[in-house]
Amino acid sequence: MNKTLAIILCVGLGLVALIFQLPKGNVSNKTENSVAGGANRDAAAKETAQTETENSHATPLTPEQQKQIAALKVILQQAKTEAQEVSALEKLATAFIGADKYDSAAFYAAEYANKHATLTHILRAGQLYFEAQTYAINAKKGQILGEKARNYFEKALSQDPNNLMVKTNMAMTYVDTPTPMKGISLLREVIEQEPTFVPAIFNLGILAIKSNQFGKGQERFTQILKLEPNNYKAALNLGFCLAQLDKKEEAKKILKRVLNESKDAEEKKAANELLAEMQH
Repeated sequence: MNKTLAIILCVGLGLVALIFQLPKGNVSNKTENSVAGGANRDAAAKETAQTETENSHATPLTPEQQKQIAALKVILQQAKTEAQEVSALEKLATAFIGADKYDSAAFYAAEYANKHATLTHILRAGQLYFEAQTYAINAKKGQILGEKARNYFEKALSQDPNNLMVKTNMAMTYVDTPTPMKGISLLREVIEQEPTFVPAIFNLGILAIKSNQFGKGQERFTQILKLEPNNYKAALNLGFCLAQLDKKEEAKKILKRVLNESKDAEEKKAANELLAEMQH
């Protein structure tokens, strides 16, 4: 299975793509000068760290992207009020997301969350680091990004202990660590609290696949489709599990349904690839 297909199958409801939308209506005047001053004092250190991050990308930024991002960084550095900083951060992070550089977007979201530790900003930083971990090609880099995501998720849970989505996403940051059972325990905790919470069921299915327990995976994804018949990512994974269990006719039926009904181009592509693999 190629890397792109593996990512499509692993990305479920527990991974919600976020656009960097910082609140614009809750800016206090008393913080304006201190924010700008703080940003300027350590700008050089942050720039060095972020340059290293950007240079580590498997696919470098295009010249046009480099020019756009360089201009946005200047705007951010020159921001004199919190409102201006928010606007610049939003545009910069959105540019990085558009270039599929979630780790760079997360870097700036984290810088903002560190200065303005509201639940919204902390969650955004954690989510972007989590997305960066999911798309990381290098395993070691993925572990580092997962640790950063976990740090912000833990902060979020200290403010909102019953946030099931945060617990679900944090669980998956443990998968490639020496303590994967912590993640499984978190998911089970979520399921105990809410037995029909689809993102947690989905991730338990993914973990079953990772451990070659395709029968358990089949059970999890079948359960999801009973709850959400049009969850095509669950259907893709069910098709994959069925194929691994040598239930190819059932698998084909599920995958053809994705092909015919899904409106998502990546899901259709994944269904096609899985069907093609079954022909070999």
